[in-house]
Amino acid sequence: MRTDAQQGIFLNIVVGIVGAFLGGLLLSPIFGVGTINQNNFSLGGLLVSLLGAIILLAIVNMVRRGTVR
Repeated sequence: MRTDAQQGIFLNIVVGIVGAFLGGLLLSPIFGVGTINQNNFSLGGLLVSLLGAIILLAIVNMVRRGTVR
């Protein structure tokens, strides 16, 4: 999302981890897949965590800049 210059790689990693965790909690019941937090490592769980991280990074980017890049 090209936010390394603004918030640094460390904050990007932290936001990504938090987003993956929240994605697992909020999106996994919607899609009906297990999460990687429940020791159920599957492609569906990985995609849900990835989607959660991307969504949270976009939200943080939008709040900090006003638009998604």
